[in-house]
Amino acid sequence: MVNISSNKGIFFASLFILLCGCAPLVPSNYLTTLSIKTPQKANGKFINPQLIPLNAEMLNTPIGRELLLPAMMPQPYRIGPYDNLNIIVWGHPDISTIATAPIVNTNASLTSMTTSINGSTNPVISVETDGTIFYPYVGRMKIAGLTLNEAQASISQRLSKYIINPQVTIQVAKYRNRNIYVLGEVNAPGMQPLTDKPHSLMEALVNAGDINTRSADPTHIYLVRGSYQRPVIFWLNATTPQSLLIAQRFPLQENDIVYVSAAILNPWNNFVNQVLPNFTTYFTIKGLANS
Repeated sequence: MVNISSNKGIFFASLFILLCGCAPLVPSNYLTTLSIKTPQKANGKFINPQLIPLNAEMLNTPIGRELLLPAMMPQPYRIGPYDNLNIIVWGHPDISTIATAPIVNTNASLTSMTTSINGSTNPVISVETDGTIFYPYVGRMKIAGLTLNEAQASISQRLSKYIINPQVTIQVAKYRNRNIYVLGEVNAPGMQPLTDKPHSLMEALVNAGDINTRSADPTHIYLVRGSYQRPVIFWLNATTPQSLLIAQRFPLQENDIVYVSAAILNPWNNFVNQVLPNFTTYFTIKGLANS
């Protein structure tokens, strides 16, 4: 089984600067499929990547079908730290981030009361780094890890002590918890948030302004995933209609790095020795924080 577990990526600005600064130095060690398979040393440790061609044959294997599963059977979004939330308690604008008010329907045979959104009255609620929020009448509660439906039910149950049959709606105003990164020869490199909808490799490239047709090598598009010592690197040759279909179907995971190679090839050992040590430092800090 391929280890494709994601780890939290940081230092995006450093990564971007370093990647863009790579210049061909070792003609025999360019960023090609052959050089990627060769172990490289970074921070005194050998990096031993696993290269997997991203093609129809691979996707028809058990491992390939497992990789496609998030797109075929998407799971409900789970709230995380830094997410911005709109919490609406219908008919109670004083405690809602978006105001609601009753409207009388005069066209009905009987006067009926419906509820509509009139506009924002209170600021959005940001999930703290510890996964908690503070909400009126509810107090501080842990919300990270819950789906929107679970969070709605939890807040509704707590509000029921003060409000009769509270109707609660939660929306993610801004997704800030999970991200992927698109680097290299694209027109708008940067970080992209993962939302409640599966994010495909094709969408990531489109959101990055597409590949730079003047400087990119579409035969060498890489997706880096996993731990820094043994990353899994998927290789896409995006020059055929079939490859574009694969890119449209292939879902990304948190902290994936999509890297589009330059037509003037970049040396793989520069990537390893300058970029991956940043991940080494991060994983060390994370290990201490979680101990």
